[in-house]
Amino acid sequence: MSKKYIFITFIFIFISVNAFSNSKIYLIRHAKVPIENPGWCSSQIANEYKVLYNNTSVQKFDSEMVLKKIDRYETIDTVFCSPQLRAKQTAELLFGKNVNLKINENLMELDYPVIKWPLLKLPVKVWLTTSLIAWMAGNNQDKELTYKQRKDYLENYSLTLIAYAETHGETVIVAHGVVIREIIKILKKKGWTFEDKDGYGNLSVNCLVNS
Repeated sequence: MSKKYIFITFIFIFISVNAFSNSKIYLIRHAKVPIENPGWCSSQIANEYKVLYNNTSVQKFDSEMVLKKIDRYETIDTVFCSPQLRAKQTAELLFGKNVNLKINENLMELDYPVIKWPLLKLPVKVWLTTSLIAWMAGNNQDKELTYKQRKDYLENYSLTLIAYAETHGETVIVAHGVVIREIIKILKKKGWTFEDKDGYGNLSVNCLVNS
């Protein structure tokens, strides 16, 4: 075997092994849901607002402003996505209806019951934030899954997201603010670091790498 052939073979193997050594995971929060904030309200109204939010379509947006934050976005044909309406619509508006959406319930927003204090009125955001904190603390449990169970399932599912990135070079996820925070915590524990930190607002794009 010639030295030239051995050298070319070595280069090919080196490139193949290291092609995705800097794999990336992109986490995109869904677009804005255009519903009216009820302001100060009862816990019942806050719960109705939460239900309406989960069933309302997103507003139109400039997809190019989001896509330019993703390397080689034109080649992406698979997106991991929450089954909730606002996430699926965002993924389709960004990548087209022909994209392969890998829908998974682990990417749903962390669901929690609204605290029931019928005689009290608070801003709707206070109702929702307080209810989320109480649920995370192990109180106000009338959902099938606890916060700890959701975290455990999400940590197991993160192995699928990581494996896809290591095989294909990148994983693109469209999900929700709180669940994206949890995924980022899990990835950081596994040694991933931010390449681009974009916050948690609507249509934010956070990118982590495994270098």
